[in-house]
Amino acid sequence: MAIATLDAIMTKIRRLTISATANQLTDDQIKDYINSFYSYDLPAQFRNLKLKDKYTFLTTRGIDTYAFDSEGYTTVEMPCYCAKREIQLFQDPWSFYGVNFNWQFQEFFATGDGTAGPYTGTAQSTPMIRSVNNNPLSLSFPASRVMNVLITANSSLGDTQNITDNGAGGLIDPVTGDDRGNIDYESGAISVSFANLVPAGEQIQIQYNPTTLSIPLCLLFFQNQFTLRPVPDRGYTIELVAYRKPTQALLNTPDGDGTPELNEWWELIAVGAAKKFYEDRLDTDGIALMDKMLQERYSVAETRTYGQLGKQRVSTIYADQLSYNYGSNGWFGSV
Repeated sequence: MAIATLDAIMTKIRRLTISATANQLTDDQIKDYINSFYSYDLPAQFRNLKLKDKYTFLTTRGIDTYAFDSEGYTTVEMPCYCAKREIQLFQDPWSFYGVNFNWQFQEFFATGDGTAGPYTGTAQSTPMIRSVNNNPLSLSFPASRVMNVLITANSSLGDTQNITDNGAGGLIDPVTGDDRGNIDYESGAISVSFANLVPAGEQIQIQYNPTTLSIPLCLLFFQNQFTLRPVPDRGYTIELVAYRKPTQALLNTPDGDGTPELNEWWELIAVGAAKKFYEDRLDTDGIALMDKMLQERYSVAETRTYGQLGKQRVSTIYADQLSYNYGSNGWFGSV
């Protein structure tokens, strides 16, 4: 329908804001308001089944942590699958590591000789879990820094030298990111140099997490990252449910006739963008009026979701017993 196009939305915004000409409100300003509401406000406040989607990523041998597309999706939930097998999704590190032992091994692999190195040695239990997003010079937020390897030596009382890995086989200074050697995650071979001298006889220690590579059985979602246990031994398809943010289809079409994902959203978007206009003008009466209209439009837009939910059985802790599903007393036993 022509009424659900970008032009129609912009016309509606001009009427709601009493801005008939570009001298009062330019087209580019209107598009900024639309883009801001459609990309940020709407996905945060709007839980529509149209936005409930499947999120998929592939694993790599020896890699346990994967970034979440927080720009394209908001929240995640069960069901979760690995190679089409149901696995458990955790969103609390305490619970996740409570069932996945995470204590680090501590081994002395070399002894100081009064120089800065290089010192060589071998970690005894391999393969080991590498660090992720660990170089301070290239941190990529909002993903968190995961430090899984630490090489440490004491120079004197109150002076400890620490070295970590960058996740790609290199050893670096954890503060400056300077190159300090290399480590082989498969064989455990280590070659490290420190910034300062290591006193003769001082033991050099490595702290790390060894692992047994296998098919993942559970998944942790925390700080916009997924962590798998066991660590994958090859490529697997991981699938789970996630709420997708609305696309910017309205603003991406060259002829300006883009439409929202559902036509009935067009007036909701217009009212939301108009509210942002009144917020910038500090017009409390306009904000209050747009709020009232916005709630009405949300109710209309969510009708489709209510209709779909009305066709579903209410989920209970006993529901899976009828479907012999994961977590029931069916084919897989009780977990």
